[in-house]
Amino acid sequence: MKSFQSRFKSLIKKVVEAPKHFLFSTKTNSLLILDRFYYKDNNVCGQHLFLLDSKTKHLNELHIPRVTNSDMGYKIIASCNGLFCIAHYSLDQYSTLVLWNPTTKQTKRIIEPPHRQQPLLMPPNCLVGFYESNNEFYVVRFHSFENTKRDSSRRNYAVGAEKYSLSKRLWREIKGCDQNLILKGNLFWTENTVTKEGTLFWIAMEVTEKVSHEVIISFNSIDDVISKIELPFNSFINCDEVYKKLVIYKDSVSLITYLKSKSMEQWIDLWVLSDEYGGVECWNKVQTLGMFTRLERPVGVWKNEVLMATDKMIHGVGGVVAWLPEDDIGAEFSYNIINYEESFFPLHDVEEIDYFESGGFLFI
Repeated sequence: MKSFQSRFKSLIKKVVEAPKHFLFSTKTNSLLILDRFYYKDNNVCGQHLFLLDSKTKHLNELHIPRVTNSDMGYKIIASCNGLFCIAHYSLDQYSTLVLWNPTTKQTKRIIEPPHRQQPLLMPPNCLVGFYESNNEFYVVRFHSFENTKRDSSRRNYAVGAEKYSLSKRLWREIKGCDQNLILKGNLFWTENTVTKEGTLFWIAMEVTEKVSHEVIISFNSIDDVISKIELPFNSFINCDEVYKKLVIYKDSVSLITYLKSKSMEQWIDLWVLSDEYGGVECWNKVQTLGMFTRLERPVGVWKNEVLMATDKMIHGVGGVVAWLPEDDIGAEFSYNIINYEESFFPLHDVEEIDYFESGGFLFI
């Protein structure tokens, strides 16, 4: 009996002393979450998260916890290994970045440096990313500014960068990350972000008083280098690009472009970014969907299938994936697909959310 008790105590001790990332890294279902937001007068007026019930194809709303007293709303930055990074907006100094684990119902507010010299910047005035490396989570933030130190007759722009470590709970400056970057204006984040093998990608706009130019900004988190990638050239005459969206398609960074002709015909192109020509990155068009006679908004890629949204449903070539909520907001919706995997990774100094969906995600 004593032998059994001693072995049991020894086992418990080993479990308690096991690394936390091992205890809480178990992942279960791969789930689809829909990030829906809409615009009014060129401003984001509302945002909702929905979890897909794959059996009924209905979307169940998820309530994002409020970590400030502000009702201004939020922006989903990214999802990584079961955690969300979210920007929660406020008119005062209490705008904040927050991490949220929907599975454990825990949040962690990211504390800003106490002696920050410049005002706190939030999207779209900066690029924010969230990623994991060697069992550690990081948040990165980039903001552009006019560089007055360079002697030139032309305006020059530089990038300030900083990185937050979740385990150390500290921000640090990333120096020299933009040495090989030439910007034509200040950067504004215009769309979503994706991460592939330690490199983060954003769709952003270079803006000056005279010109605005849309590009992709990438950040290699291993080498701490930020770069600029030009978008694929639109060779069609008499048509406009209405939507763009970054996706991961068959393990490659890809871009969905939605085009509309003057005769109101619409189609979607899928471009894949490759470096098959001696390390030089280039775009290859791999798929065209259309022509559509009704509005089909691209929402992302799910199980290597391009998904599109009408007013009533999200669908791919294989059929209906989800039925959209029947609400009457009277505004133009945009969507992002989030491939989410449940995780029990703990967030320290958490705030338990008591009004979250009962049962969490485990009902699917």
